[in-house]
Amino acid sequence: MFGYRVPAPDQAMLISGGKMKGTNGAPFRVVTGHGAFIMPWFRKVRFLSLSMVEAEISETCVTKQAIALNVRAVIAFKVGNDTESIVNAGQRFLSDQDQMSVLTGRIFAGHLRSIVGSMTVEEIITERQKLATEVLEGSAMEMAKIGLTIDSLQIQSIDDMKLGYIAAMAAPHNAAIQREAQI
Repeated sequence: MFGYRVPAPDQAMLISGGKMKGTNGAPFRVVTGHGAFIMPWFRKVRFLSLSMVEAEISETCVTKQAIALNVRAVIAFKVGNDTESIVNAGQRFLSDQDQMSVLTGRIFAGHLRSIVGSMTVEEIITERQKLATEVLEGSAMEMAKIGLTIDSLQIQSIDDMKLGYIAAMAAPHNAAIQREAQI
């Protein structure tokens, strides 16, 4: 009648049913790192993945100078390890865990557009890490509310969609290098 269930090391086991309540008024009990006895007819067990997930963003953003840039970035994130994060993520994503990467991509795309809109092309090109840091800081609170933590955000490429603005920025530097090479 009783079944002993154990979550994998990268999973949280969420037990619901009966009159069971988790900590802090959660509608289910969270079990990680050890197993629990489950009464199959009275309790339901679901597993939430705690492994790292990746989301890609390819967003067209307009800078402070009204120049359109295509910015590509990769986000590595996961469900937080604390019980509160697991409860928040479980309530939002348990039935469709693939939605985590879609929602994270949308949140970061909005923050990316907002921050690129406040910077010039020169700042974006020369200070990629500043751009990534500002996007991370801007979205950290929203991500914590849905139970996710960000491991990293990498800006992969910045493209002016063949306008030639970035190439024109590099032209004086390229000319100086060619002059020195001729000498």
